[in-house]
Amino acid sequence: MEITKQFAKFIVNCTYESLPKDVQETVKERILDTVGAAVAGEHSWKGKEAYLQAARELYPGTLAPWGSGEKSFSLGAVLTTNCAYAHAVELDDGHKNGGCHTGAVVVPMALTLGAVLGRRPQEIMTAIVLGYEITYRILEQLPPTQIGRGFYPSSQLDVFGAATVAGKLYGLDEEQMANALGFAGQQTAGFMEITVNGKEDKCIQVGSCAAKGLAAAIYAREGLKGCLTVLEGKNGFFRAEGKDIDLEKVTAGLGKEFRIRDTYSKLYPMCRHAQAPVEAVLDFLEEGAFQPEDVVKIWVGTHQVAYNLTGAIKEPHSQSDSKFSIAYGIAAALRDRCFGMKHLTPAYYEDPELWKLAHKVTVEVDPQVQSVYPGKRGALVKVTLKDGRVCTRELYDLKASPNNPVGWDTIVQKYTNNMEGTLPEDVTKKILDIVSHFEQEYSSQGLERLLHC
Repeated sequence: MEITKQFAKFIVNCTYESLPKDVQETVKERILDTVGAAVAGEHSWKGKEAYLQAARELYPGTLAPWGSGEKSFSLGAVLTTNCAYAHAVELDDGHKNGGCHTGAVVVPMALTLGAVLGRRPQEIMTAIVLGYEITYRILEQLPPTQIGRGFYPSSQLDVFGAATVAGKLYGLDEEQMANALGFAGQQTAGFMEITVNGKEDKCIQVGSCAAKGLAAAIYAREGLKGCLTVLEGKNGFFRAEGKDIDLEKVTAGLGKEFRIRDTYSKLYPMCRHAQAPVEAVLDFLEEGAFQPEDVVKIWVGTHQVAYNLTGAIKEPHSQSDSKFSIAYGIAAALRDRCFGMKHLTPAYYEDPELWKLAHKVTVEVDPQVQSVYPGKRGALVKVTLKDGRVCTRELYDLKASPNNPVGWDTIVQKYTNNMEGTLPEDVTKKILDIVSHFEQEYSSQGLERLLHC
């Protein structure tokens, strides 16, 4: 049986009641985490107004995206917009070692489409779990080959998650769902070059997965036939983007081993590949290992992908530069003992004092760190002090990763921090209250209304 058909059977028959209790709780963390990222993105993304103007012209309709009451957009445009917001400031979650940001697509899509279709919160939560599941199962077979061949994992794979969410919420049958996944696979697009040129607005590339997934589900609903061998076929997805694929592992344990558990949360608004050395420096400071003024130089050993993405910039000139710079992140950690949304503003990333600190940082590819990638993604950090001491730390399991969980309270604190200065305090609290017991809500309309404030 084709993998698309095996996936489809599982998707169609999965219910909220069949989900393990920890998965039911985890999906609420994913909702809250992603909503906070999306609201922060909606308020901070520099390209927002230009994008909305383009969307008005390209995809007119009668719906409004989050953060707006302007009902001028099509359903596909609204879904794309909400998902783009969630990815805009690098606060969205990701797979523990696959380089894919799935929550930014499956969560906003499920919340918005679910509200449009009048689906119950438990149905929406189930669709979110399934979106992660299908995306991650395909993803697991691809690193590091996919990135090495120049494909951007999020914009390639989140189309499958989006089609899964849409198909589940539309109530597709098994045949239709398999066709939807077939169509999804034929619409994947996006290259790693976006992290070099154009990264200021790469969130559009990720957000567009929602519209593609929606289209895939609607095509299938109307009886069109997708490519059922799009994954394992000799000219299919795995052959193009992977190597030595174990096809049996793709579907092994369906319904028993839920992949949403393999998701990390970001505690800092920056590329995940830059976060290990920043967290290591923050840990040193918290432990009292040294004071910022004691630092002579900092050496960071990382893996090749992290170096390519985040190793070069020392003097950021834009929000995107600041999110993709290990040196700048360390400089902010040294001086301010944190790295937050304020560090994505010109007052901080153009500060000569932070640039001076950033020039104390050297980033190189370390053979030891490289040897464990992509099974582990982290860094080796050596801080040389004025008294001659060298503080060394090798860090892989960052806070809020699957192997180093932080729990609901920390996710709530991150959400609260992200919402500061965005929505009114009473709205922020109401959203938190709804998500905290989302499975008990009769309707998702209340949450959707709040997100348009």
